[in-house]
Amino acid sequence: MKNETVLLSSASRLALAAGISVSLAAFVPMQAAAQEAAGTDEQEAVAPVVTAPLEVWGADNAYTTDHLSSAKQTAPLLDTPQTVNVIPQQVIKEQGARNLTEILRNTPGISFNAGENGFATSANNFQLRGFDASGDIFIDGSRDSGSYTRDAFNIEDVEVFKGPAADNGRGSAGGYVNIVTKTPGLRDFTNADVSYGFDEYDSEDRRRATVDVNRKIDDSTAVRINALIEDSGVPGREMAEANAWGFAPSIAFGLGEEFRTVFSYEHVERNDIPDWGLPGAAFAETGSPDAQAAFDPALAGISRDNFYGLASDFDDVTSDVFLASFEYDLSSAVTLGNQTRYSVVDRQSRFTTPTGNAGGGVIDTQTLFYDRENKTLSNLTNLSYEFATGSLKHHLSAGIDLTKEESAAGRFNSVAGATSAYDPDPYRAGALPFVPASTNEVEVKTVAAYVYDTVEFSPQWQVTGGARAERYDAEVSASDASIGGFSRYEESETLFGGKVGVVYKPAPNGSFYVSAGMAEDPHTSFLSNPDISRTGGNAFPGFVPGVGPVTSVNYEVGAKWDVLDERLSLTASLFHTEKQDVPIAPRGTLIGYQDQVVQGLELGAAGQITPEWNVYGGLLLMDSERQLDNPALIDSIILDPLDPAGNRAGDYGTATTSDGDELAFTPNVTANLWMTYRFPIGLTLGGGARYVGSSWLGRPDDALRIVANGTYGKLPAYTVFDAMVSYEVTENVAVRLNVENIADKNYVSTSNWNGRRVMLGNPRTFTVTTSFTF
Repeated sequence: MKNETVLLSSASRLALAAGISVSLAAFVPMQAAAQEAAGTDEQEAVAPVVTAPLEVWGADNAYTTDHLSSAKQTAPLLDTPQTVNVIPQQVIKEQGARNLTEILRNTPGISFNAGENGFATSANNFQLRGFDASGDIFIDGSRDSGSYTRDAFNIEDVEVFKGPAADNGRGSAGGYVNIVTKTPGLRDFTNADVSYGFDEYDSEDRRRATVDVNRKIDDSTAVRINALIEDSGVPGREMAEANAWGFAPSIAFGLGEEFRTVFSYEHVERNDIPDWGLPGAAFAETGSPDAQAAFDPALAGISRDNFYGLASDFDDVTSDVFLASFEYDLSSAVTLGNQTRYSVVDRQSRFTTPTGNAGGGVIDTQTLFYDRENKTLSNLTNLSYEFATGSLKHHLSAGIDLTKEESAAGRFNSVAGATSAYDPDPYRAGALPFVPASTNEVEVKTVAAYVYDTVEFSPQWQVTGGARAERYDAEVSASDASIGGFSRYEESETLFGGKVGVVYKPAPNGSFYVSAGMAEDPHTSFLSNPDISRTGGNAFPGFVPGVGPVTSVNYEVGAKWDVLDERLSLTASLFHTEKQDVPIAPRGTLIGYQDQVVQGLELGAAGQITPEWNVYGGLLLMDSERQLDNPALIDSIILDPLDPAGNRAGDYGTATTSDGDELAFTPNVTANLWMTYRFPIGLTLGGGARYVGSSWLGRPDDALRIVANGTYGKLPAYTVFDAMVSYEVTENVAVRLNVENIADKNYVSTSNWNGRRVMLGNPRTFTVTTSFTF
């Protein structure tokens, strides 16, 4: 009876949402017709403007792109000797993705971990091909520091570069993510989306609206404004909320001319009630032997929407970004560009997590705090030059990158608590005041110079390569001795990186390549570490004094081919990535080093099978391995309870070594597929699947401690199916229904390192969106 009631309630809400959408769709064309009739005489005297097609449902091939956004990339995407996944705007809109986390589900090799201690990342913490990349996010080519939710309302597309190459400096062995923001263009359009979402649990409904307006001022000037407002719950979760508003105006001068400038500003505010999941002991699939995470049959029946936090928890973020970009064509072959970006991200959060099963129907909890302000100023100068030396054609890119990053953070004592496992009380006694126990500050300055070149020897052969040198200077201070025993620490490194690839083109629409890339990263890249607000001990848990840079190398063999009259882009690559000289220091004392190796096969497809049938997908098969430099010595220290540098026998369980283990949170198989088919009657059907294989729990690749495989069990594999149906009510109005997790599969999407706390993926979720375009 309860299930029938839930289904009836869902059907009623779906019918109501559809009715509102159709009413909106009917009202807008009538209003437009009335305005047209009232202004006929005036319009006849005005030159017609170009209106945008309904971009979400257009028949153009919007799933593929020819070139990448950065001038540092000197070859077209087809001829770039590296795996790069570009997640396009059309896929983002069709799926109704709201933030970067949801967008990244469209590339294989992405996995998430729920983090640890007081840095409040939740699903913002992700691995790329097994290596943590949450600190390697760039926006328009500039590093974007800070752990926070990045909304999709001002995102044009997302570029995911796989493997180290040092394009933008220090970074993950797995690669980096570059977000491309929206900028003005020379056509008039207004795009607006109004959506309403709900599920069959006790979560709050989701309401969101975005608008994207572009206006051509004259033949070379345009303005664009994007705006967002959201008042939402979190799918399948009680109490939790996601509330945001923001706007992003921009103006461009000189479009289509020799000298071009763009000025933009983005302001976003978030006021969320954070959710930190369920006790891992309620889920047998993780298989953790940990006493507080081991499966407890008595907890198996708890509701998936139980909220173990406090109603007074909060997660408040204010971000402001200013960008000024200049480009000048010195000639038809030479372009000089300069970009200045300044961002401030201020985040305060108090959040409560379930920390384990106390038994007797009681769940232990812990309230933690986060307070951090990040400021980043970057100035990027680039010179692009196309020229020939004899029979060789060059596309050269050289430049200087200047960046200053600052962070001020508070560190807090945690507060322990407990609540009922079956009926948690969000209004129980609250946490302590928001007063830090200590504070710390970080300043990182980098000066870098680079040169990249694509040399074409013939129509069939070309070489792309280059190098980058970067001076990294960091100053860290704390109000107590929390930096490995120091209250102040300075570090300076000169880092090198680069890449080289040979490309063979047997046909204009295809290429084969072999390549190698290398990057260096300071042992602890402070502002890339989200754990700055950690409680107790060391504010920088990845820090060991005197340890040198970590080196990452990547070797790749691949092919890219545009088929079906170049409508569909197919890619394949074999890769071997090594992260070398990674320190091991279980208690902050260096006891040795390890190499981390990931290798595998990645396949991708993007574009059109027919003009009506779009497809976007990928598959990644990979193996990972830890290789201890001196296994016997390292294992003996870690397992020795009398050695102050070790005493971590609990991390090994019954294992005697971690040499040869797989990396934590690194599934062997990940895959994603999204397809749509557009019928002549204005109806579009779409759907897709996401698969993430099982992976070991444990410490991630950037942790100083090692947890042997099997000590805390596994995250189970899962497959999720999604669907979409849309209908073009008029030329300017469309209604779309998205159903996420059609089968309402109950699955664990991620966990903290020992499985005591798990995050569930969204349940079956319905979202109705009305889109307007003029």
